[in-house]
Amino acid sequence: MKNNTAQQLVEQNNKAREQLTPENKKYYEDVLVYMRTFGIFHEELDTERHLMTILQDILEAQKHGESAEEYFGKNPKEIIDQLTKQFEKPSWKSIFKIGGLIFLISSFYTICGVFIAPTLQINVLVLLMNGLLSIALVYGAFKLLHWSIYIKKQIPKIIKFLFVWILTMIPIGLFVLINLYAPKRGIVKIDPPFDWIAIVIILILATVYVLFKKKREFYGALVYIVILGFFGLLLRIPQTNELFQGGKNPTFLVLAIILPLALFGIVNWLVFRKMKDDN
Repeated sequence: MKNNTAQQLVEQNNKAREQLTPENKKYYEDVLVYMRTFGIFHEELDTERHLMTILQDILEAQKHGESAEEYFGKNPKEIIDQLTKQFEKPSWKSIFKIGGLIFLISSFYTICGVFIAPTLQINVLVLLMNGLLSIALVYGAFKLLHWSIYIKKQIPKIIKFLFVWILTMIPIGLFVLINLYAPKRGIVKIDPPFDWIAIVIILILATVYVLFKKKREFYGALVYIVILGFFGLLLRIPQTNELFQGGKNPTFLVLAIILPLALFGIVNWLVFRKMKDDN
C-alpha cells in the first residue's frame, strides 16, 4: 500500500466498497466522509491509507459474520477522532498548494464571468477578494460537513432546508457585495480586438485541458465557460451587439446568466451519476 498514490487508493476504495453489505456500506461511508473532511490541507495520502485499512478491517469482520457496527461500535467518531489526532500537521507546502488551487479556480471563474460584460475588464482587487473568500468558504464547508456527520439529534426537514438555504445565500451575497462595492482600483481593461482574442484563447485552453486530460468532473464547468464565452463573443460581433443592445437587452441578460448555470447543473448531474455507476 505504501507505493500507492492517493488517487490509486481512492479507486481501490471505490471498488472494494462494493463488497460491503448495505448496512456496512452506510456505516463505512459515514466514516469515509468524516475522515476526508477532517481537513482540506492534510495529506490526502495519509487519509486514504487509514481509510483503506478501516475498509479492509470491516471486510474481514464481514467475512466472519460481524457487522461494522459490532466491530467498531455504534459511535465510531471517538475512534476516528483519536486516529486523526495522529495525523501530521499540514505543511505550508500543502496549505499553499490546495489554497492556491482554490484561488486559481475562483480567479478563473471570476475572469470568465466578465465575458458577458460589454467591456472586458478585470478588477484585480475583486479577483483577490473573491479568491480569499473562496478559500474560506471551502474550508468552512469541509468543517461543517465534518461536524454534521455524526449529529445524533434529528432535525426537521424544513429546518434543514432553511439552514442550507441560508448557508447558500450568504456566500452568494458576499460575492455580490464584493463585486458591487469593491474599490474600482487595479482595473485591467482589455480593448478590442484583444478582448475577443482573449476569450477565444481561454475557451481553447479550457477545452483542450478538460477533454485531453479526460477530467469528467470538469465537464459541467467547461460547458458553463463555453456558453459564457459564446455570449461574450456575440457581444463583440457588430451585428449581434446591435441586436442585443450592447448587452443591455433583457432577453440577452436572462439567457447569458440562466442558460450557463442551468447547463452547468444538468451536465454535472449527468456526469456524476455516470461516475457513480462506473464505480
